[in-house]
Amino acid sequence: MTSKIVKVISIVLLAWTVPSFAQEDPDLSRRINQSIFNKVEFHFNQQESDSIYAMASPAFRQALSFGAFETVLKRQLYPLGQINNAELIDYDQETGTYRLDFESASLQMLLTVDSLNQIGGLIFQPYKAPAVADTPQIKPVDPEADIDKAIDALANAYLADGSTRALSVGIIHDNKTTTYYYGETEKGNNELPSDTTLFEIGSISKTFTATLLAYLDQNNTLQLDDRITRYLPDSLQGNDVLHAITLRHLANHTSGLPRLPENFEDVVADPRNPYASYTVEQLYDYLQSYTPRRMPGDEYEYSNLGYAVLGTIIAHVAGVDYETMVRDTIAAPLGLPHIKQYTTDEDQLIPVHDAKGNVTPHWDFDAFAGAGALRATTTDLLNYARAHFKMPESDLEHALALTRQFTYFNPPDTDIGLAWHMTLEYGSLVFIHTGGTAGSSAYMAMSPDDKLAVVVLSNAAIPVDETGNRILEFLLEKNR
Repeated sequence: MTSKIVKVISIVLLAWTVPSFAQEDPDLSRRINQSIFNKVEFHFNQQESDSIYAMASPAFRQALSFGAFETVLKRQLYPLGQINNAELIDYDQETGTYRLDFESASLQMLLTVDSLNQIGGLIFQPYKAPAVADTPQIKPVDPEADIDKAIDALANAYLADGSTRALSVGIIHDNKTTTYYYGETEKGNNELPSDTTLFEIGSISKTFTATLLAYLDQNNTLQLDDRITRYLPDSLQGNDVLHAITLRHLANHTSGLPRLPENFEDVVADPRNPYASYTVEQLYDYLQSYTPRRMPGDEYEYSNLGYAVLGTIIAHVAGVDYETMVRDTIAAPLGLPHIKQYTTDEDQLIPVHDAKGNVTPHWDFDAFAGAGALRATTTDLLNYARAHFKMPESDLEHALALTRQFTYFNPPDTDIGLAWHMTLEYGSLVFIHTGGTAGSSAYMAMSPDDKLAVVVLSNAAIPVDETGNRILEFLLEKNR
């Protein structure tokens, strides 16, 4: 099925006009392009051809009638299915190139946006994967190697990229906790990170949000299968589609809510700190008129928006802000002194760097706190993992165990708990979550049955997932 469709889709040129301006701020130009793309993606998945066409420039419409535009979409593009994942892979000359993963193929789309923020051109073509030589490869590690030497090799391979800065690795293995620190916190300062260095952990925050939900379930404050409308304002009760979504749907990414709300780009005050300006009021405003692309429970779709709603509900139910709930319910009882949302000058928050190695702002969060707001040290996350190893006794320990229970199967081989992604590696059940911001990357994996954990934190946008996975595989193979 896939090869047949890719053969048909060689190049689909809907219309193309030369951009009429050069944006003085390239970053703003890119953000505008992404904002327009997000709307195109939304309407494409709804098969709303007229809504996409309405965003086009007069020159575009002159070059291509609506009838011809809709015919191309219906005959060649809609049969591919929905866009399940999309990624900006290049931006140059006011043109964004996006990788689109459909249900039956992967394509790339070129999108131009003119000075009035209207679509100037659309091209669909086969996805061109980067050449293998362009992607740094981490060499396999000898399973018989010494653990320290193996981790040193993997860490140094990550730091060989000129855009990386510092790396922190922590493991629990054979009932021993070990931390490793590499690089420098900022270019040229020769300062290693330490046990008290705070990193942005991005979406690993979701596991804490899920733990709060499970804790409130354990003490009967709420139930996982409660409808979310039970905890939303009266102004949202009139939207019938919200009544079908449960708290469990939010926690396992099956709510049907998209990754981000459609009004997100419209309210971003600083593109380099995008979540800071999105408020709870704007979240509720979006939900009031929200219409689903799919029904709750039908399909897994990773959703920061879902965790924004979940974190907002948890804070409302608890009557305290998100950070206070994390601190009092999880961090203090488990002895995780550094985990927090907000930092002061006294905290050792590490500077963060973009994909080119330049210092970039830390991310701040309002309504999206539950999706990615926390900062933590390597030792905090190792102690958090160790708490998952215990036989549960307290409500909190039972809540930790509840987050690891199966709730949904995401083909081909991943089970979903509450936030955690679960898979079998070398016969061991492993729980994994990753995270990232514009200037950091984070990885956490654990096998409670083996009492094994891996934490990898970086203050650069270059992902640490492969490094973390290699360390995990190495340690699991050691246990065989």
